[in-house]
Amino acid sequence: MKYYIKKFSCFSEEKQKEYLEFLDKEKLSQFNSATNQNRKKSILISHGFLKEAVSQEYNINKKDLVFSVTEKGKPFCRSHEDIHFSISHSGDYFAVAISEKEIGIDIQTIKSFNEKLVDRVCCEKEKLFVNSSENKSKAFTEIWTKKEAYLKALGTGIDRELTTVDTTELDFITECQDEFIVSVFCL
Repeated sequence: MKYYIKKFSCFSEEKQKEYLEFLDKEKLSQFNSATNQNRKKSILISHGFLKEAVSQEYNINKKDLVFSVTEKGKPFCRSHEDIHFSISHSGDYFAVAISEKEIGIDIQTIKSFNEKLVDRVCCEKEKLFVNSSENKSKAFTEIWTKKEAYLKALGTGIDRELTTVDTTELDFITECQDEFIVSVFCL
């Protein structure tokens, strides 16, 4: 399992042109239909980088990699079913995880604390974690990224009451920075 954290702003115009050549039909259509320039850039760079990372990790030609999404929106590698990946965006950052097992990753820029949201999203153990933390905003963002990563690994998306998912009982890789938090969960 490997994961990467990158900034969209660090990718040159030249690199973006290179990535455009490797978008498969689904992503190219999504890229072309996006009207917001930030959304276009997000699609192009994150999926171009993903193909580059998978290509290097598994020694596969980028043109031979075909990605798609399930009915519930989970991305998968149609051309190589033993390769799993997950992708997430937040602000100027994106994160990519690749593995031979089902995997989920989530990145979130740290938002201000909102007690009502904590009550809607967190189970009792998570509320205790957040409320006993010196930095409640950071603690809640960590819980949120863990929930997202877990549900992405399952491939279900947010299809349930979030308070039923207790992230304190699961093992994650979590990276906390000043601006963002990333969590990775592998089945």
